[in-house]
Amino acid sequence: MLVTKILLYTTESFDLKNSKYNELLEKTINEFEQNEVILKKIGYVFELKDKKRYIEHAKKLLTTPSRIEIDSLENEYQKLSESINNFVLSIQRKSEESTHKIENLETLILILLLILLLVEAFFIFLPAEKEIKSKNNSLLAINKDLDKKVKIQSAHMLQQSRLAQMGEMISMIAHQWRQPLSSISAITGTLSLDIMMDQYKKEFFQERLESISSLSQYLSSTIDDFRDFFKVKQEAQETTLQEIVDSSLEIMAPIFDLKKISIEKESLHPNVKLNTYINEIRQVVLNIINNAADAILKEQILSPKIWISSYKNDNYAILSIEDNAGGIPKECVLKIFDPYFSTKCEKDGTGLGLYMSKTIIEEHCKGKLSVSNTENGAKFIIQLPL
Repeated sequence: MLVTKILLYTTESFDLKNSKYNELLEKTINEFEQNEVILKKIGYVFELKDKKRYIEHAKKLLTTPSRIEIDSLENEYQKLSESINNFVLSIQRKSEESTHKIENLETLILILLLILLLVEAFFIFLPAEKEIKSKNNSLLAINKDLDKKVKIQSAHMLQQSRLAQMGEMISMIAHQWRQPLSSISAITGTLSLDIMMDQYKKEFFQERLESISSLSQYLSSTIDDFRDFFKVKQEAQETTLQEIVDSSLEIMAPIFDLKKISIEKESLHPNVKLNTYINEIRQVVLNIINNAADAILKEQILSPKIWISSYKNDNYAILSIEDNAGGIPKECVLKIFDPYFSTKCEKDGTGLGLYMSKTIIEEHCKGKLSVSNTENGAKFIIQLPL
């Protein structure tokens, strides 16, 4: 509404100036009409001027009274010509002054119009800006709430994954303990029989007791290994990929022996050091190797094999784990890292192992985890920054 009023005022101002200018032109025309007779004479004089040489010649031929009349007419023409020229110059000056004033007025009005437009825009957008800020604050609050929920859900998934792996660990512990416990049972049985028959020897007893002690220490160290495996450490530690692989394979050894799976290791840069979260990386390695073992068993591969290689490439330490179980179905490759997605039976898989593995590698350790199919089977690549 304010802009409309300004435009109306501007139009009226221009109309007023135009009317004044029209009055000035009308006045000029009237003055010319009043001097029509003189103008006709001017035209006649112009005609005489164009024929100046004939007039000069006529002066010589005419009588004295005729020359006087012609001289008088020339003087009248000169005076009238000067008067008209002065009048025209005056009109031109007034026109230029009027045009200059109109231009200045136009500029002033445009400046005022621009200022008023800015003021109006300010008052229009001020409430909108406040509304935008309010909505932005609301979105920030919602984002914080969602971020908190995502973190809680992620922690819950991590806990589920750890519980699932804990069940697998217990199975591995049972396999690892079976042979030592059987050995301890056999030694104690032999010693008991010797005592019953009263045929024991001190040296023999000493050797068997040392064997029992050694086996007990092995069982104790196994418990420590599994306890450390699930212990979350907040600080990164210096290690090598070879150390991580060796400690993981040591835990999985009974499973590989049971399933008769051959492991081929290759380390091109065994001494490359990196700072990372050892237990978390070991959890990922263990999960991938265990999945490979399950796939091999499911496909009933005659010569089951897993290739594990580590090397350095640019600023990354890279660990490759490949099996010969035939690979992941094409329709599952893109979803293999999704939460609660599993290629195993419902009773055998939670669908969280690979999801948490990717989260650990990419979010906690700032690395990369990817998978592809080869001519042998599935190949997982772990990249960790040096």
